Amino acid sequence: MTQTETETVPEQDVPGRTRWGVFLAILAVPTLVVAALLALLIAWLFTDDSVDTGVRTVSCAEAFAYGGAKSPTGVRDLTCSLEAGQRPRYEARFLMRNAEVSAWVAANYPDGPALRTVQCGGTDVYACLNRDPAAGQSASVQMEVAHDSDRWSEVRYKAFTP
Repeated sequence: MTQTETETVPEQDVPGRTRWGVFLAILAVPTLVVAALLALLIAWLFTDDSVDTGVRTVSCAEAFAYGGAKSPTGVRDLTCSLEAGQRPRYEARFLMRNAEVSAWVAANYPDGPALRTVQCGGTDVYACLNRDPAAGQSASVQMEVAHDSDRWSEVRYKAFTP
């Protein structure tokens, strides 16, 4: 009997199977991160930036009246605001001639105290006033006066309920 020769076929070099699942999983993570960041950026761009901080512009007559004073005359850059909360806090900022500041304080608070030049906060503040509520009033007043120029002072006036 003749033996049949068995042909052996050498293994062919078959390329390995690409593992697409692993490859896609690796690509999916950074893609999802970038997509999430883009979504957050778009949401941030279209959100309403007018979040209510509780601070609003009010008439200056209202702000000064709360502290028992009258609005000053001959001032520049007068702005007044109200910080609403459990207790209202009015603030006014304005520029007034240096020579008129003490006279305005004395006219509005004849029973004192006068502006003082010691124990005032801040290095730019040259005069200040702290006034507790007077009879018939419920508001305290704080005032800081700083030099803006040789002729003008910046006055920061606050009236609040302690």
